[in-house]
Amino acid sequence: MTEIATSPAPVAVPDATPAPVGWGDPFPLGLASFGISALVLASVMSGLIDAAATPAVLSLALALGFLTEIVAGIIHFARGETFAGLVFTAYAGFWLSYALLVQFYGPMVTEDGAAITGMFLLAWAIFSTYMLIAALRTNLTTIVIFTLLCVVFYAAAIGAFTSSTGLGQLAGDVLIADALVALYASAAIIVNTTWERTVLPVP
Repeated sequence: MTEIATSPAPVAVPDATPAPVGWGDPFPLGLASFGISALVLASVMSGLIDAAATPAVLSLALALGFLTEIVAGIIHFARGETFAGLVFTAYAGFWLSYALLVQFYGPMVTEDGAAITGMFLLAWAIFSTYMLIAALRTNLTTIVIFTLLCVVFYAAAIGAFTSSTGLGQLAGDVLIADALVALYASAAIIVNTTWERTVLPVP
């Protein structure tokens, strides 16, 4: 039989100081933002969808790739997580600059258009390379994401410099794989969190 306590239950005294609000984990948001934007972009780069659909890519680049990634990055910085904060805020800058380049500034370039596009992509390839070096101290999934991303940027940069459509399509194919890995990682984090156990392993 359950024993019933005879003493009155303690009454909690309200605290005038508001409880601190903790940040949730923004990593699945950042990964989903990158993965969705990259998957749609890659479908055009690889030739699966005609390049005339590029405006749809730009809408995602601005609303999801830029806006929500920068939100995720800022929250990471607020939590003291410099690596993830840099990842998402920097690549948010990529999506914004990509949209501006394609929609506004690229068409203004009358000379050396291929060269400046190649330099744009090469600069991001270099950034992705040293982020990959930093990622080597994280986990296998993050390492794979950055390895594939480096291949994407270097292939796209060389393709731009040499006007090689084949390399551009290769970059698109690799980006599809990269986007799927990022989306899997996002799904794993949020599913494992809500189920409070490992449903989808993240190596």
